[in-house]
Amino acid sequence: IIAGFREAIDKLNGVPEEASKALESEIGRLGNLEPQSPEFNISRTYLEWMTSLPWANMTEECSDIDRAEKILNEDHYSLEDVKEMILEHIAVGILKGSVQGKIMCMVGPPGVGKTSIGKSVARALDRKFFRFSVGGLHDVAEIR
Repeated sequence: IIAGFREAIDKLNGVPEEASKALESEIGRLGNLEPQSPEFNISRTYLEWMTSLPWANMTEECSDIDRAEKILNEDHYSLEDVKEMILEHIAVGILKGSVQGKIMCMVGPPGVGKTSIGKSVARALDRKFFRFSVGGLHDVAEIR
């Protein structure tokens, strides 16, 4: 398993230094764990996820706040407070020149529009939408 992960890591392009260090650290950790250990599966899943990410693929981000507001208003009637917070988040990213490390976490019961809002934000920024559900997770270590 470890040799397979090392091979997969060698094939990756565009991996940031911090991520490379994390990958190496996790491989070392995986080597010290017993396969029957619950941590082994968490570590293996983390490495599988990290080696499957398209590190070298970048998306050019749209920085037109008026367009973003128009798209959010087209897609969602009302929800003014939610749209205002999202537009502030986008505006801060535009002013800083980067939204690196920023993740929008939307919480709520089924059917309230979390996925719909997320898709609108992705469309407003000309980015691909990625949904990551943490429902059913019992251990914070699984989110790492």
